[in-house]
Amino acid sequence: MSTNTEHWHLSKSVSITQIISIVMLAAGLFIWGSDVEKGIDANRQAIKHEAAMRELEQRHLAEFKDEIRTRLQRIDTKLDALIERAQ
Repeated sequence: MSTNTEHWHLSKSVSITQIISIVMLAAGLFIWGSDVEKGIDANRQAIKHEAAMRELEQRHLAEFKDEIRTRLQRIDTKLDALIERAQ
């Protein structure tokens, strides 16, 4: 059995391919991050839109309930008047 003492070798030199690969990796991460940010912005806008639509629907529903309540009160008043006349 031979023991090789040079299993690991550290060098102070950096090759151009290592620099290029690091730059490409950093560019890829930057592009990916900006795509994620665009998706987050799109979701933020969609949430704001949905919240505004829900608020509008709630206002319309409240107005509709008030209108129905008013109409039912008028019907009740008219029925009471008819019942009074019949007696």
